[in-house]
Amino acid sequence: MTRILGILLLLVILRLAVKSFSAQFRISVLGAPPQRRPVAEAPKQGATETLLPCAACGVYVPATRALKAAGGGAEVFCSEECRTRGAGPGASIPHA
Repeated sequence: MTRILGILLLLVILRLAVKSFSAQFRISVLGAPPQRRPVAEAPKQGATETLLPCAACGVYVPATRALKAAGGGAEVFCSEECRTRGAGPGASIPHA
């Protein structure tokens, strides 16, 4: 059992050495930096988004995702279903 763990440890160290060598080889011979996966951009600190209440159900939705009223009114809706149903006293849709 100890031999197997020793061999696995040796293989891991060898893999890391080969990976490091290949990256250095690319930089020195090819002049290209090692390829890296693109990192998702972190949200900007201090950036806030306005939340608007849906005219039909009252759920708050970010202003960038809010759907405007079809007739060009000032109301905003959280979904196409709410926009179809429209604003009004009987328009409440329960959300889970």
